[in-house]
Amino acid sequence: MSAPDVQTLLARFDQLTDTYMRDEVDQALHCQQELTPHLLKIIETVAENPLIYCLEGHNAHVYAASLLSHFCEPAAHLPLIRAFSIPEEQLVDLWGDMTTETLPTLLYRTCNGSIEAIKNLVNNREVDQYVRCAAMEALSYAVAFHPFHRDEVVRFFQGLFTGEEAARDSHFWGNLTATLCDLHPGDSMAIIRTAFAEGIVPPGFISLENVEEANKRSMEAAMDHLLTWVKARMPADIHAYISWFAEFHQQDHEQPAAKKPAPKKDKKKGSHDPQKAAKKVRKKNKR
Repeated sequence: MSAPDVQTLLARFDQLTDTYMRDEVDQALHCQQELTPHLLKIIETVAENPLIYCLEGHNAHVYAASLLSHFCEPAAHLPLIRAFSIPEEQLVDLWGDMTTETLPTLLYRTCNGSIEAIKNLVNNREVDQYVRCAAMEALSYAVAFHPFHRDEVVRFFQGLFTGEEAARDSHFWGNLTATLCDLHPGDSMAIIRTAFAEGIVPPGFISLENVEEANKRSMEAAMDHLLTWVKARMPADIHAYISWFAEFHQQDHEQPAAKKPAPKKDKKKGSHDPQKAAKKVRKKNKR
Protein backbone atom coordinates (compact mmCIF):
# COMPACT_ATOMS: atom_id res chain seq x y z
CA MET A 1 0.00 0.00 0.00
CA SER A 2 1.38 3.39 -0.98
CA ALA A 3 1.78 6.26 1.47
CA PRO A 4 -1.11 8.22 -0.10
CA ASP A 5 -3.33 5.13 0.17
CA VAL A 6 -2.46 4.78 3.84
CA GLN A 7 -3.33 8.42 4.50
CA THR A 8 -6.63 8.04 2.64
CA LEU A 9 -7.54 5.00 4.74
CA LEU A 10 -6.66 6.79 7.98
CA ALA A 11 -8.74 9.79 6.94
CA ARG A 12 -11.70 7.51 6.34
CA PHE A 13 -11.32 5.99 9.81
CA ASP A 14 -11.18 9.47 11.31
CA GLN A 15 -14.59 10.53 10.02
CA LEU A 16 -17.42 10.88 12.54
CA THR A 17 -20.04 8.75 10.85
CA ASP A 18 -22.88 6.41 11.78
CA THR A 19 -21.63 3.80 9.33
CA TYR A 20 -19.14 1.11 10.29
CA MET A 21 -16.33 1.03 7.75
CA ARG A 22 -16.23 -2.68 7.09
CA ASP A 23 -14.52 -2.47 3.69
CA GLU A 24 -11.84 -0.17 5.09
CA VAL A 25 -11.19 -2.56 7.99
CA ASP A 26 -10.82 -5.43 5.52
CA GLN A 27 -8.33 -3.29 3.64
CA ALA A 28 -6.42 -2.55 6.85
CA LEU A 29 -6.08 -6.25 7.60
CA HIS A 30 -4.05 -6.66 4.42
CA CYS A 31 -1.59 -3.85 5.14
CA GLN A 32 -0.65 -4.43 8.77
CA GLN A 33 3.03 -3.60 8.37
CA GLU A 34 2.47 -0.31 6.56
CA LEU A 35 -0.42 0.78 8.77
CA THR A 36 0.84 -0.12 12.26
CA PRO A 37 3.18 2.88 12.80
CA HIS A 38 0.35 5.25 11.92
CA LEU A 39 -2.07 3.48 14.25
CA LEU A 40 0.46 3.71 17.07
CA LYS A 41 0.86 7.43 16.43
CA ILE A 42 -2.91 7.92 16.73
CA ILE A 43 -2.97 6.22 20.15
CA GLU A 44 0.03 8.25 21.31
CA THR A 45 -1.75 11.43 20.23
CA VAL A 46 -4.78 10.53 22.34
CA ALA A 47 -2.52 9.83 25.32
CA GLU A 48 -0.61 13.10 24.97
CA ASN A 49 -3.47 15.48 24.09
CA PRO A 50 -6.85 13.91 24.96
CA LEU A 51 -8.64 17.23 25.33
CA ILE A 52 -7.47 18.54 21.97
CA TYR A 53 -8.29 15.20 20.36
CA CYS A 54 -11.82 15.45 21.79
CA LEU A 55 -12.35 19.03 20.68
CA GLU A 56 -11.18 18.34 17.15
CA GLY A 57 -13.73 15.54 16.75
CA HIS A 58 -11.60 12.58 15.72
CA ASN A 59 -12.69 8.95 15.47
CA ALA A 60 -9.67 7.04 14.15
CA HIS A 61 -8.62 5.99 17.66
CA VAL A 62 -11.49 3.48 17.85
CA TYR A 63 -10.24 1.69 14.75
CA ALA A 64 -6.58 2.12 15.74
CA ALA A 65 -6.99 0.52 19.15
CA SER A 66 -9.05 -2.36 17.82
CA LEU A 67 -6.75 -3.08 14.89
CA LEU A 68 -3.62 -2.95 17.04
CA SER A 69 -5.25 -5.39 19.44
CA HIS A 70 -6.24 -7.68 16.59
CA PHE A 71 -2.64 -7.54 15.35
CA CYS A 72 -1.45 -8.39 18.91
CA GLU A 73 0.98 -5.49 18.56
CA PRO A 74 3.22 -5.29 21.67
CA ALA A 75 4.34 -1.75 20.82
CA ALA A 76 0.74 -0.65 21.44
CA HIS A 77 0.57 -1.91 25.02
CA LEU A 78 1.98 1.06 26.92
CA PRO A 79 0.48 3.67 24.56
CA LEU A 80 -2.95 2.11 25.07
CA ILE A 81 -2.50 2.19 28.82
CA ARG A 82 -1.59 5.87 28.64
CA ALA A 83 -4.48 6.57 26.27
CA PHE A 84 -6.95 5.15 28.78
CA SER A 85 -5.25 6.80 31.78
CA ILE A 86 -6.73 10.19 30.91
CA PRO A 87 -9.18 12.43 32.79
CA GLU A 88 -12.64 10.94 33.17
CA GLU A 89 -14.41 13.49 30.97
CA GLN A 90 -12.16 12.78 28.01
CA LEU A 91 -12.16 9.05 28.78
CA VAL A 92 -15.94 8.90 28.49
CA ASP A 93 -16.06 11.05 25.38
CA LEU A 94 -13.29 9.23 23.52
CA TRP A 95 -13.64 5.64 24.63
CA GLY A 96 -17.11 5.26 26.16
CA ASP A 97 -18.11 1.61 26.59
CA MET A 98 -14.80 0.40 25.16
CA THR A 99 -13.43 0.91 28.67
CA THR A 100 -15.66 -1.73 30.20
CA GLU A 101 -16.29 -3.94 27.18
CA THR A 102 -13.04 -4.25 25.21
CA LEU A 103 -10.20 -2.66 27.16
CA PRO A 104 -9.46 -6.00 28.90
CA THR A 105 -8.94 -7.57 25.49
CA LEU A 106 -6.84 -4.64 24.26
CA LEU A 107 -4.58 -4.99 27.28
CA TYR A 108 -4.25 -8.75 27.11
CA ARG A 109 -3.69 -9.04 23.38
CA THR A 110 -0.93 -6.43 23.35
CA CYS A 111 0.90 -7.44 26.54
CA ASN A 112 3.18 -9.99 24.82
CA GLY A 113 3.11 -12.25 27.88
CA SER A 114 4.10 -9.59 30.42
CA ILE A 115 1.46 -8.54 32.96
CA GLU A 116 3.51 -6.03 34.94
CA ALA A 117 2.14 -2.92 33.20
CA ILE A 118 -1.41 -4.21 33.67
CA LYS A 119 -0.76 -4.72 37.37
CA ASN A 120 0.60 -1.18 37.57
CA LEU A 121 -2.60 0.07 35.95
CA VAL A 122 -4.70 -1.71 38.58
CA ASN A 123 -2.52 -0.06 41.23
CA ASN A 124 -2.81 3.44 39.78
CA ARG A 125 -5.21 5.32 42.07
CA GLU A 126 -5.22 8.33 39.73
CA VAL A 127 -6.88 6.33 36.95
CA ASP A 128 -10.64 6.00 36.45
CA GLN A 129 -12.17 3.14 38.45
CA TYR A 130 -13.56 1.48 35.32
CA VAL A 131 -10.12 1.40 33.73
CA ARG A 132 -8.68 -0.22 36.84
CA CYS A 133 -11.48 -2.79 36.83
CA ALA A 134 -10.81 -3.52 33.15
CA ALA A 135 -7.16 -4.11 34.02
CA MET A 136 -8.24 -6.62 36.68
CA GLU A 137 -10.26 -8.42 34.06
CA ALA A 138 -7.27 -8.44 31.70
CA LEU A 139 -5.26 -10.19 34.40
CA SER A 140 -7.95 -12.84 34.63
CA TYR A 141 -7.60 -13.31 30.85
CA ALA A 142 -3.89 -13.93 31.34
CA VAL A 143 -4.68 -16.58 33.94
CA ALA A 144 -7.33 -18.19 31.76
CA PHE A 145 -4.92 -18.72 28.87
CA HIS A 146 -1.76 -19.15 30.96
CA PRO A 147 -2.67 -20.77 34.33
CA PHE A 148 0.91 -20.47 35.57
CA HIS A 149 0.08 -16.78 36.19
CA ARG A 150 -2.66 -17.67 38.70
CA ASP A 151 -0.64 -17.68 41.93
CA GLU A 152 1.06 -14.40 41.03
CA VAL A 153 -2.22 -12.69 40.14
CA VAL A 154 -4.06 -14.02 43.19
CA ARG A 155 -1.30 -12.82 45.53
CA PHE A 156 -1.39 -9.44 43.82
CA PHE A 157 -5.16 -9.14 44.26
CA GLN A 158 -5.00 -10.29 47.88
CA GLY A 159 -2.62 -7.45 48.64
CA LEU A 160 -5.12 -4.85 47.43
CA PHE A 161 -7.70 -5.31 50.22
CA THR A 162 -6.28 -2.49 52.29
CA GLY A 163 -9.35 -0.27 52.20
CA GLU A 164 -7.09 2.50 50.90
CA GLU A 165 -6.71 1.45 47.26
CA ALA A 166 -9.90 3.24 46.15
CA ALA A 167 -12.86 5.19 47.48
CA ARG A 168 -15.16 3.08 49.64
CA ASP A 169 -18.04 3.47 47.16
CA SER A 170 -15.88 2.50 44.18
CA HIS A 171 -16.66 -0.50 41.98
CA PHE A 172 -12.99 -1.38 42.46
CA TRP A 173 -13.79 -3.51 45.51
CA GLY A 174 -16.65 -5.48 44.01
CA ASN A 175 -14.67 -6.18 40.85
CA LEU A 176 -11.66 -7.20 42.89
CA THR A 177 -13.77 -9.68 44.84
CA ALA A 178 -15.55 -10.98 41.74
CA THR A 179 -12.29 -11.48 39.87
CA LEU A 180 -10.89 -13.51 42.74
CA CYS A 181 -14.04 -15.60 42.52
CA ASP A 182 -13.36 -16.16 38.83
CA LEU A 183 -9.88 -17.41 39.73
CA HIS A 184 -11.43 -19.55 42.51
CA PRO A 185 -11.60 -17.82 45.88
CA GLY A 186 -10.40 -20.76 48.01
CA ASP A 187 -7.02 -19.39 49.06
CA SER A 188 -8.49 -15.88 49.41
CA MET A 189 -11.53 -16.68 51.55
CA ALA A 190 -10.10 -15.37 54.83
CA ILE A 191 -9.15 -12.05 53.22
CA ILE A 192 -12.50 -11.73 51.45
CA ARG A 193 -14.52 -12.53 54.59
CA THR A 194 -12.55 -9.88 56.48
CA ALA A 195 -13.20 -7.37 53.70
CA PHE A 196 -16.94 -7.98 53.95
CA ALA A 197 -16.85 -7.77 57.74
CA GLU A 198 -15.04 -4.42 57.55
CA GLY A 199 -17.45 -3.05 54.95
CA ILE A 200 -14.81 -2.70 52.24
CA VAL A 201 -16.93 -4.44 49.59
CA PRO A 202 -20.07 -2.31 48.99
CA PRO A 203 -23.37 -4.09 49.61
CA GLY A 204 -25.34 -5.00 46.50
CA PHE A 205 -22.30 -5.34 44.24
CA ILE A 206 -21.43 -8.92 45.07
CA SER A 207 -22.54 -10.75 48.18
CA LEU A 208 -20.59 -12.99 50.51
CA GLU A 209 -23.10 -15.68 49.57
CA ASN A 210 -21.94 -15.36 45.93
CA VAL A 211 -18.37 -15.84 47.08
CA GLU A 212 -19.23 -18.85 49.24
CA GLU A 213 -21.08 -20.40 46.30
CA ALA A 214 -18.08 -19.87 44.02
CA ASN A 215 -15.86 -21.49 46.63
CA LYS A 216 -17.90 -24.71 46.44
CA ARG A 217 -16.68 -25.36 42.91
CA SER A 218 -13.47 -27.21 42.27
CA MET A 219 -10.45 -25.31 41.04
CA GLU A 220 -10.65 -27.21 37.75
CA ALA A 221 -14.29 -26.24 37.25
CA ALA A 222 -13.53 -22.60 38.03
CA MET A 223 -10.66 -22.49 35.53
CA ASP A 224 -12.74 -24.20 32.85
CA HIS A 225 -15.58 -21.73 33.39
CA LEU A 226 -13.18 -18.77 33.31
CA LEU A 227 -11.63 -19.89 30.02
CA THR A 228 -15.06 -20.35 28.43
CA TRP A 229 -16.18 -16.92 29.61
CA VAL A 230 -12.99 -15.19 28.47
CA LYS A 231 -13.16 -16.75 25.01
CA ALA A 232 -16.71 -15.43 24.69
CA ARG A 233 -15.43 -11.95 25.60
CA MET A 234 -12.69 -12.02 22.97
CA PRO A 235 -14.32 -12.42 19.55
CA ALA A 236 -12.01 -13.61 16.78
CA ASP A 237 -14.02 -11.71 14.17
CA ILE A 238 -12.63 -8.19 14.14
CA HIS A 239 -15.83 -6.87 12.55
CA ALA A 240 -17.85 -8.08 15.55
CA TYR A 241 -15.10 -6.67 17.73
CA ILE A 242 -15.45 -3.10 16.45
CA SER A 243 -18.85 -2.64 14.83
CA TRP A 244 -21.21 -3.11 17.79
CA PHE A 245 -20.34 0.21 19.45
CA ALA A 246 -23.21 2.62 19.84
CA GLU A 247 -21.82 5.16 17.39
CA PHE A 248 -22.44 2.78 14.51
CA HIS A 249 -25.81 1.86 13.01
CA GLN A 250 -25.31 -1.76 12.02
CA GLN A 251 -27.22 -1.49 8.72
CA ASP A 252 -26.39 -4.46 6.47
CA HIS A 253 -24.14 -6.12 9.03
CA GLU A 254 -26.33 -6.22 12.11
CA GLN A 255 -25.58 -8.30 15.14
CA PRO A 256 -28.41 -10.51 16.43
CA ALA A 257 -31.34 -8.48 17.75
CA ALA A 258 -30.57 -9.23 21.38
CA LYS A 259 -27.13 -7.67 21.00
CA LYS A 260 -28.07 -4.49 19.16
CA PRO A 261 -26.60 -1.37 20.75
CA ALA A 262 -28.52 1.29 22.56
CA PRO A 263 -29.73 4.31 20.56
CA LYS A 264 -26.97 6.64 19.43
CA LYS A 265 -26.05 9.38 21.87
CA ASP A 266 -24.78 12.88 21.07
CA LYS A 267 -21.54 12.54 19.15
CA LYS A 268 -20.84 8.88 19.70
CA LYS A 269 -20.18 6.82 22.83
CA GLY A 270 -22.27 6.88 25.97
CA SER A 271 -21.23 7.57 29.54
CA HIS A 272 -20.47 5.09 32.26
CA ASP A 273 -23.48 3.32 33.73
CA PRO A 274 -22.91 3.26 37.50
CA GLN A 275 -24.72 -0.09 37.75
CA LYS A 276 -23.05 -1.70 34.73
CA ALA A 277 -20.08 -3.19 36.50
CA ALA A 278 -22.26 -4.50 39.30
CA LYS A 279 -24.58 -6.18 36.82
CA LYS A 280 -21.64 -7.79 35.08
CA VAL A 281 -20.31 -9.13 38.36
CA ARG A 282 -23.66 -10.63 39.29
CA LYS A 283 -23.92 -12.24 35.87
CA LYS A 284 -20.44 -13.66 36.06
CA ASN A 285 -21.08 -15.19 39.47
CA LYS A 286 -24.46 -16.73 38.67
CA ARG A 287 -23.22 -20.28 38.18
